[in-house]
Amino acid sequence: MPPRVPDLVAGPPAPRPRPSPRRRVTRVVLGAVVPVALAALVLLPDLVGLDHHLPFAVFTALRPALTVVGAVGVLAVLAVLLVRRRAGAVGLAGLAGTALVVAVAAAAVVPRAVPADPPPPGGTPLTVLEMNVFEGHADVGALAAVIRRERPDVVVLPEAGERFRARIAALVPDYRSWTNVPSRSADVRGITVLAAPRAGDVTARVISDAPGTPSDTRYPWAELTGGILGPARLGAVHVVSVVPGWIGYWPGELDLLQRWCARSGGPALVVGDLNATPDHSAFRAGTQGCADAATERGESLTGTWYSGVPRALGAQIDHVLTTGGPRARDVSVLDVPGSDHRALLVHLRL
Repeated sequence: MPPRVPDLVAGPPAPRPRPSPRRRVTRVVLGAVVPVALAALVLLPDLVGLDHHLPFAVFTALRPALTVVGAVGVLAVLAVLLVRRRAGAVGLAGLAGTALVVAVAAAAVVPRAVPADPPPPGGTPLTVLEMNVFEGHADVGALAAVIRRERPDVVVLPEAGERFRARIAALVPDYRSWTNVPSRSADVRGITVLAAPRAGDVTARVISDAPGTPSDTRYPWAELTGGILGPARLGAVHVVSVVPGWIGYWPGELDLLQRWCARSGGPALVVGDLNATPDHSAFRAGTQGCADAATERGESLTGTWYSGVPRALGAQIDHVLTTGGPRARDVSVLDVPGSDHRALLVHLRL
């Protein structure tokens, strides 16, 4: 069929009109700036202190899992662009910037999966078991079975008052037990400590400063001394949660960990639910001078909370910290029914 006359006589196609400056700016913002900014707000809020506020504190706690999600997203978008073979400069800039943010986040996360050199042989072995028992709802029989099997020297149980102390003590009668709250207090307020016969004459005292003072904490803390600990002090702590109405106290409570982590105070351990991970800037500031046992042993990415999701998706907010001599040689995360936390079992050398 011969071509139509209009097609033969038509001139070259008219040039496309250039987008206005405002449209070009909008395209750059939406295609490059917004994706990079969103990635930074989700993965790196601690670099500018936003992780002291919600929801950024939660994003920071979940950075290991979110970093994997971000990396998968970048690779998926890149694959789509390669298949279609069309990608504008703005889109490529956005993808490259997002990839850089993911790489920075990965650089903060990945080293925590690599164990440091083990501690030298010798020294007094010390085994510590820590578990938040979720307002006293943890399965006391299952927890007692773990204690009988692992024989920890010291057990620290946040959210365990007198009611839970009495129940667990009845199942492990050879352990001495103590709680830091009055008998009428709800379990969620207390911390119960158990000491094995091997621990010797360990003594405990309450740390609960006057309400409204700079050193006040929402939950009372405790300190253990003597016996197997020798010159070391052990702080049993439960830092306030990152929830509305309470998060304002959270950085200050983490700062109070310096009473043990400051090297001038001598050898010490901090054991408990800190409601923070090494990704939080407040955690790093408050624990300066301390080493995180799980980080030293390459287990820092195993979630202790929330126990209802796979370990790789959770956050490790339960910790054993050391300074001034004690070193971790082995760290395990254990499942115990009835709690929203997993237990942390740490073998150390004093």
